[in-house]
Amino acid sequence: MPLNEQGYSLVDLPEISAATEASFGELGLDNYVPVKNRYRRFAQYRMDYADGAWRFDRLPHRAYITYPKFNPVAGGIRREYMPIENDFEDVIRLATDAISLDPSTPWQINVHQIRIVVKRGEVEGVVVPEGAHKDGHEYVFIGVYSRHNVTGAEMTLRPDDDKDTPFLTTTLPAGKGVVIDDKILWHDVSDIVPIDEDQPAYRDTLIVSYSKWSERWYGDQFEREALLSPQGA
Repeated sequence: MPLNEQGYSLVDLPEISAATEASFGELGLDNYVPVKNRYRRFAQYRMDYADGAWRFDRLPHRAYITYPKFNPVAGGIRREYMPIENDFEDVIRLATDAISLDPSTPWQINVHQIRIVVKRGEVEGVVVPEGAHKDGHEYVFIGVYSRHNVTGAEMTLRPDDDKDTPFLTTTLPAGKGVVIDDKILWHDVSDIVPIDEDQPAYRDTLIVSYSKWSERWYGDQFEREALLSPQGA
């Protein structure tokens, strides 16, 4: 199912196994954001279309780097994360098919497995420290795997020419995802809030970002450009 005329599509995730759910409890603390509430693993792939299907080839593990103009909070630095160990190919394939990518060109994807925790009075439930933003890719998929003992995480999508006015406001439940055209949409997610302050509270997501291989966020040349790029450039 291709993206709609507004540049997004809601999708249902494949059945979430107990092993997949448990893997979110084995992430490492993200030390590169101001609020110490984020746990993450990371992986990168090259995608090629052959024999009627997308083939995913995992790339050698490197640090994650983004341009400062897209992430003023943690852009322009090397962020070292442990590699993803769980197999998410089923949901990546589902998201890829939902976009209807151009099969005539190879693509490169970044995959982030993330848990955001919150504990009232100790750890804030900030989901998106940079606020309404674009990630700088062609497309982005956000899949929600768990919402445990939390409210909030209200997602907004905003058109390219009006960053301050959402045209979609929704809260994705566990088992639901969204694919967006990152070139034309700003997106944001509100903070999470614990329901029972005495119990663990967290939201688990998988984020997949798509770039054409010719514009890949991988390798020595890309890293030199991203590390030397001034904020806002």
